Amino acid sequence: MPDSQIGVLIDYENVGLGSIRSLFDQLSDMGRIIIKRAYADWSKASSQSTQMLEFGIEAKHYFHATNSGKNASDICLAIDAIDLLHRSPVDTFVIVSSDTDFVPLVSALRAAGKAVIGAGHRAVVSPALVRSCDRYVYLDSDKPTAQTHSTLKKQAESLLVRAVEASTDELGQVVAAKLHNTMLRMDPSFNFKALGHRTFTHFLHSTPQVTSLRPTGRRSGDVLVELTGGQTHRDERPSEGSVPPTGESWDARVDAAWSSISDDPISGSKAAAEAAKALGAQNIRSSRYKTLQGILDASELLRGRWSRKGNTILQRTTPARTPGRWDSPRAPGTE
Repeated sequence: MPDSQIGVLIDYENVGLGSIRSLFDQLSDMGRIIIKRAYADWSKASSQSTQMLEFGIEAKHYFHATNSGKNASDICLAIDAIDLLHRSPVDTFVIVSSDTDFVPLVSALRAAGKAVIGAGHRAVVSPALVRSCDRYVYLDSDKPTAQTHSTLKKQAESLLVRAVEASTDELGQVVAAKLHNTMLRMDPSFNFKALGHRTFTHFLHSTPQVTSLRPTGRRSGDVLVELTGGQTHRDERPSEGSVPPTGESWDARVDAAWSSISDDPISGSKAAAEAAKALGAQNIRSSRYKTLQGILDASELLRGRWSRKGNTILQRTTPARTPGRWDSPRAPGTE
């Protein structure tokens, strides 16, 4: 797969060049930087010429017009971006600014099929600009305080749970690479390295809300992720009597459907399809239980007769006993 062709356009008067080396290091892992331009009135910032030469950044100079209501450099950056859109091979634009005024430009570039990465300072950037990009990189060079790190960790864990809930299959699992992309779409500023993790898999292993596994028989690079203990579904369990009476309980219908299948074990896709039919749903995702794990979590009957192993459903050899559900009262004096 060919490298991305990256164009970096820097609003110097908004962000400066303080963390530009770190940004270029991150971008080098994404593709080939073919354009580096910084926009400013360089007659007032000539002291940066050495750093500009060191990083191979082209200075785009524009004098400030007196009584001008708008920064000329911002306008020229936007014009250059549109020109590059039509006249260059750039497929990934990096807009280095914290200025919300660039939101329309970002939207136009993305609408034209280009990827857009934003970069700026966390303390001043608008959430609207962050959300409008495909990815947003914070340029803050200082390490976060313990309090800030704790807040970022909680936000990342909450984002992770939301992304898993949005992207899992009928088995309640999602491939890690897909999950990472979903998290970036939900929050373009998500960065597991900023939380101290070398890889996304390392981040997953450190987060108690999820369990990651590498099933046998799959490609070695595949890692599956699921919420720990089916926690996303526990709050969704129907209350007693919430299922309309039909002469037969919903879990008994699912039990009968699975029992009619001769396969042992039952593949996850087949078990999900039969469960959806028994529930009268188009598919299991459209039911109140969402996944096979959600169905098992919601029913003592099904947990007693069936178990889940990886991507399959197994019938228990001896139904698991649940006090009060399977056991009848013992006669006094018997063991």
